[in-house]
Amino acid sequence: MKIKDLIISQIKKKGQIDVGEFIELCQFSDNGYYINNNPIGQNNDFITSPEISQMFGEIIGVFLINFWEKHIQRDFNLIELGPGAGTLTEDIIRVATINKDFLNSTNLFLIEKNQVLIKKQKDRLSNLNVKNLKWCKNFDIKNDKPSIVYSNEFFDCFPIRQFFRKQKWYEKIIKYNNSKKLFNFESEEIKNEKLLQSLEKFNYAGVAEISKTRKNYYDSVCKFIKNNKGIFFTIDYGYKTFPKNFSLQTIHRHKKTHLFDNLGNQDITAHVNFDELIKVANYNKLTIESFSNQKDFLLGCGLKERKEQLQNNQDEIVSKKIELDYERLTSKSQMGDIFKVLITTCL
Repeated sequence: MKIKDLIISQIKKKGQIDVGEFIELCQFSDNGYYINNNPIGQNNDFITSPEISQMFGEIIGVFLINFWEKHIQRDFNLIELGPGAGTLTEDIIRVATINKDFLNSTNLFLIEKNQVLIKKQKDRLSNLNVKNLKWCKNFDIKNDKPSIVYSNEFFDCFPIRQFFRKQKWYEKIIKYNNSKKLFNFESEEIKNEKLLQSLEKFNYAGVAEISKTRKNYYDSVCKFIKNNKGIFFTIDYGYKTFPKNFSLQTIHRHKKTHLFDNLGNQDITAHVNFDELIKVANYNKLTIESFSNQKDFLLGCGLKERKEQLQNNQDEIVSKKIELDYERLTSKSQMGDIFKVLITTCL
């Protein structure tokens, strides 16, 4: 069934759906965007940090290898959530050639549902010098090895519900006008006491975006780290204090669009509530090793020095490209501030 028909069918059954249900159907149903499309790349919908520059993956690789050397030093799981085109993992494994013991101890798991991306990942990664490489649709790893779990731009894609306050709290809902053949937003007053209590902390902002599935997924990985020991390394764009405006955005071919456009064929994301993720980690008794913006993390781990190494003996054109990539990763007006890094551990 086409995405539009599927959504209309659900609205007819229920009378209305919330924004989260709409996103879930667009992105994760059988013909959904994240199941059947290749969203990443200059000719597709968006580009991520690993595709911008090798420096990004190299810095993360060195950081994770150093963690393994200090705290694990034995057979372990290396797990990426939502590996995209496989570029980040490729860079990490390339850097890991500096430590053969790390490579020989690696059991690599890639958590991915998208068959198009799995093919790209296999084309890119199948020749890596890793003894065990497996793909999994869900985070359901059954061993008890210590683990390094990492993700980049993974938690932003989880469906969110949207709420706003005008003396009382309301939720944005979606209906379908059959005569005009159009979807439209309406609002519904919140009367559920438990939900109202959870919205109280957003009274100052007047708006809220809540993702139960994101919180639950993060909780499941935290529990895994708690049981197995290791590190959970997350980079995503987001906030610790809600920014007083909705963050939901839709992108098609690198241009902003409307939620009701290109159903099943555009990227739909929302900023990650890192305050909530930190609370989930604390609830699971993980240690918050670090929370910072992307700029501070990358510079603190030697990005500037790596940039200068790469620029050595390069012509002006290549050197300028490296500089522009560096600026894109670290500039406040680009990715340096809006992207956050959360590192949690259990040793």
